[in-house]
Amino acid sequence: MSNPRYLAFAALAAGPLLGMSPLLGSSALAAACATASVSVYEAAGFSCSVGPVTFSDITAVPTISGSGTVTLSDFSPFTTMVDGVTESGLDLFFSADTGATPGSTADVGLTFNVSGAPSLTDAFATFAGTTTGTGTEDLSEALSNGVSLTLHAAGSTSAIFSAIQSLSVVKDQSDFAGSAGSADSSILGNAFSVTAVPEPSTWAMMLLGFVGIGYAAFRRRAKGLAVAI
Repeated sequence: MSNPRYLAFAALAAGPLLGMSPLLGSSALAAACATASVSVYEAAGFSCSVGPVTFSDITAVPTISGSGTVTLSDFSPFTTMVDGVTESGLDLFFSADTGATPGSTADVGLTFNVSGAPSLTDAFATFAGTTTGTGTEDLSEALSNGVSLTLHAAGSTSAIFSAIQSLSVVKDQSDFAGSAGSADSSILGNAFSVTAVPEPSTWAMMLLGFVGIGYAAFRRRAKGLAVAI
């Protein structure tokens, strides 16, 4: 007959690996991100996850000068493959345009905290936009671990870094009309990848196997002592 103490230990140990609480019997994962307005994402205490990546403390701030305009729309979750690695993140949809007045700007600043399960190892940044004449557009992103990403035209870039559980991010996407041109942008994306780990079910099966081996050894030892006595 199975020892109930070993079975109870196995259930308590395997539960969290399966994404379940051993006491509540339900998932304790953060709510999944969904397409929603910027105001929803900026609400106090709001956080959500895209796969193993969790975003929180999000703030988007537009800044304009001259004939520049910025209208913020919404955030939407996305995943993409970059060099064989899955990046999980959020797109900020907006409309920014410098207009044609010389020296005009249209800028979107974005700050947020991000964490990964088990750890973040890569950052991916992208934006969409166009320019005319002397217009320019730039993207700069600073991570709290000292890593930075930059773009001087619409496109994407990424950076690999040592595994870290959480980061604070400061991001700025700016459009500048120059002396005789214009610039506009519409999508600002940020994503992260995490360290690869075995599936939770694999960890659970391994743990249950170790428990079984330990229990078998315990039974053999108990029987050996009984024979000796």
